[in-house]
Amino acid sequence: MVSPTASGIADMNLESKSNTKQNNFDKILIILPRQLGDILLGSSLAFAARSAFPKAHIRWVSHPMGRQLLEGHPALNEVMYHPVWKSKPLSTWMKSPLQTCRELIKYWRDEIQFFLQLKSAKFELVLDSICTPRTALMSYFTGARCRHGLATRWNRNWAYTWLCDASQWQKKYAAQSRLELLGPVIGQDAVVNSPQDWLNSWMPVTQKMKDRVDGIVAELNLARDKFVILSPTSRRALRQWPGSHFVKLAATLIEEHGVKICWFWGPGEYDFTLKLHHALQEQLKLRDIDVSASCLPPLLSLGEAAYMSGLSAVWIGNTNGLSHVAVAGGARTVQIFGPTANESWTHPDRSRHIPVQRDTGCVRCESNTCRTGTHECMQLLAVEDVLSGVRKLRMASDH
Repeated sequence: MVSPTASGIADMNLESKSNTKQNNFDKILIILPRQLGDILLGSSLAFAARSAFPKAHIRWVSHPMGRQLLEGHPALNEVMYHPVWKSKPLSTWMKSPLQTCRELIKYWRDEIQFFLQLKSAKFELVLDSICTPRTALMSYFTGARCRHGLATRWNRNWAYTWLCDASQWQKKYAAQSRLELLGPVIGQDAVVNSPQDWLNSWMPVTQKMKDRVDGIVAELNLARDKFVILSPTSRRALRQWPGSHFVKLAATLIEEHGVKICWFWGPGEYDFTLKLHHALQEQLKLRDIDVSASCLPPLLSLGEAAYMSGLSAVWIGNTNGLSHVAVAGGARTVQIFGPTANESWTHPDRSRHIPVQRDTGCVRCESNTCRTGTHECMQLLAVEDVLSGVRKLRMASDH
């Protein structure tokens, strides 16, 4: 088989649109299992569906990693976490064959139970905004009369009753583009002119989280709007601005604006971030500046990171999961881009969120590997370019 032609998709979508606009939906399923940034920006789907169908029972299928982001979401009734099997090396199978087999059997038992739950829930509308072979199978297995997905390949397209043309999604903010999955339901005008509230990601922040962060802020002697958060890591090395650039940026911000620097890090990133913290402190010694201007807080939960980001003058870092957490926390951000299109991942409010990206040379390849071997999209992005983005925000510490 081959992928449907553009006219074929159009015919298919026209028929579905005429049907879905006439229907009310009592049970809705959103499928967006991962990554963290995708889940955060997918909140727009939940808010839009809740607005269109205020009495509907709305569920979300997520990887267990999404628990911190989805529990208690105001637009959701329930979150379903699908089972995850972590591949094990041959050595594990050889060392503990019986235990590993038990774990595999348990996984398959949980997997079967999960799909049976999808079937028994009797969903009426499914919105699959990732459309992998696995999620396509989930969508089809629900038996929902309206299953909206992305036009990708024949081995997935068959699972849906309506296909969205996502070819232009890179030119739109991800939270905005995902609303197109609801186009046949809420109308294209509502998609294009969506309320700002739909585009703002939601993050659960409890009083306990706030209390812990307030304690850390006091211990580090930080003052609201007088410190800058730097997030120098990325899940993909190709999307990471050089650490030495972050150090130079931090030293300049301290010297020119009198702020303190707070380094953010996640699981497995402590050693790398610690080296940058120490490198900055060495630079501060050379400039006869108190080394306490560089701070390395303990590991924070996502809710804690969101709240602390909102206390800062500005959050600066690679486009990563923490960048979207910062936006959800109300922070002003400067996000650094290399191979990815900044329009997709930067909130459209340019008074609070500034993308920084080279406009010449090798850039926006959308690849996870550098085809030239130079990584010039990040290596050649100057510190001054990022500083220019910070100045556009008119840092609160200067007022």
